[in-house]
Amino acid sequence: MNTATALPVYLLTGFLGSGKTTLLSRLVHSPAFQDTAVIINEFGEVGLDHLLLGQADDSDVVLLDSGCLCCASSSSLADTLESLYYRRQRGELPPFARVVIETSGLADPGPVINTLASDTLIARHYRFAGAVATLDAVHGVQSVHDYREAATQIAIADRIALTKTDIAAPSSIAAARQLLQERNPTASVLPTTPANIEQSAPALFADLQAGHLDAVPAQPSGPATPIAHVLRYGIASYIWRQADPIGWEAYARWVRYLQLHLGERLLRVKGLLRWSDGSLRAVHGVHHLFNAPEPLCGPAAASSQAGALVVIARDLSAEELADAMLQLQAHAT
Repeated sequence: MNTATALPVYLLTGFLGSGKTTLLSRLVHSPAFQDTAVIINEFGEVGLDHLLLGQADDSDVVLLDSGCLCCASSSSLADTLESLYYRRQRGELPPFARVVIETSGLADPGPVINTLASDTLIARHYRFAGAVATLDAVHGVQSVHDYREAATQIAIADRIALTKTDIAAPSSIAAARQLLQERNPTASVLPTTPANIEQSAPALFADLQAGHLDAVPAQPSGPATPIAHVLRYGIASYIWRQADPIGWEAYARWVRYLQLHLGERLLRVKGLLRWSDGSLRAVHGVHHLFNAPEPLCGPAAASSQAGALVVIARDLSAEELADAMLQLQAHAT
């Protein structure tokens, strides 16, 4: 895959009633989103059905007035993306520049991220560009406390849209911000309202290619330390900064250790690691699947986030993670 020409694919997730569909339905009519293809099918909640009603033909792709494409294919995710790509190449569809996939409000986003990041068919033409989650400023805090799915969606997001801030009480907004700071301090948060969605929300889908890190709290190199906890479901986020460059043998050993000892408890790994060959590579994994570390250059190589790794896991002690990180540090080659 040529990452310079691969089309970015974003995952839009969020719990039931969090404003995910409202956000997307406004964005697809925005001129800023005119070069976007939106996918809704059986792995989503078909939240844009109202945009597709009244169409006279049986086409699975509808061109909206903004130029945005809405796809309601019932095929698998890989087949749908492949079909969209080749129809674009043949000129049957406008030359969209990004894809957004809306998931069900009750879905664990992990399997979709796995597919986007590791499916070789998809990787020929696309790259996973990040996960965006919506959190309702009115009821979102309670949803995250009550439902594992909501907690997971927030924990693994790269960016978060804080919705309904126009109708929420100031105390509710403050509580939502506090929750996000505690549970995902590495994600940037953008308050969204009906009045500012078209102007501000496209920033949620700005390129996240460089390791999917917007802001990692500063800390010196050393043991992985917890930066966020979700006590009810045992979900925690950890930050680790490398002291020395790593080699392929150490990286492979570390991945095997995580797969064997953490498995499905490993919700997500993301970061920018320095290699012993002088390269900086983006690392990304979900559960037991890891994509090939992607070399980065230019501004990413000088990023303050270089050398930072974020591990989000369930029911994982600091001691267990420390043992895992030793695999990455020892005997680097």
